[in-house]
Amino acid sequence: MKKVIITAFFAFMALTSWAQQDPNSISVTGVHHYEVKPEYTAKMIVSLQNIYYDYQPSTMPEIKNTYLDKIKATGISSSKISENTLAYALIGYEKAGTVIEFKTTSLTEIEKFLNIKSPGVSKSDANIIIELSDEQIADYAKKAYDDAKKKAELIASKIGRKVGKVLSINDNNYRKTTESLYYSNRLTNKEYFISVSFELE
Repeated sequence: MKKVIITAFFAFMALTSWAQQDPNSISVTGVHHYEVKPEYTAKMIVSLQNIYYDYQPSTMPEIKNTYLDKIKATGISSSKISENTLAYALIGYEKAGTVIEFKTTSLTEIEKFLNIKSPGVSKSDANIIIELSDEQIADYAKKAYDDAKKKAELIASKIGRKVGKVLSINDNNYRKTTESLYYSNRLTNKEYFISVSFELE
């Protein structure tokens, strides 16, 4: 009896799932590739925690000034450099220190900054930040929609159907995205995806 009930239950679930699917619609994903003009940020930990006991100089001001002098020597503007003491406090190191943050729109410049080596300095993180305007969002969504419609029409023609009116559009893209520079493989371009459902005629 128990086996019969279980079999009936799964049969009911299968019928319910089939009923929820509209045989007269098609759902596809559209994509638009676009170039990005991101902001790159990097945070460096400057701390006595990173200093060996026998290294001289060994005071925090000396360590920080040595690092800032090296940054200046590369030609990087001091206006792009800031100090984030709260970020350092959140790390929880016992010894004195700070976090030096750098922001730029130049990929060459962020690479130059990350290659600066100095005693007591270690990398915290480096990110790529992309922010879209309302106009860009509307434009990219429309182009992704055009791609989705073209795809739906090609599929529909293969099964002897035609694409009708739009039933739904799902856009899950973020206005602002932050990704690790280390893991990101899209430093100059990105993809805008939307999902569209069309009626089938």
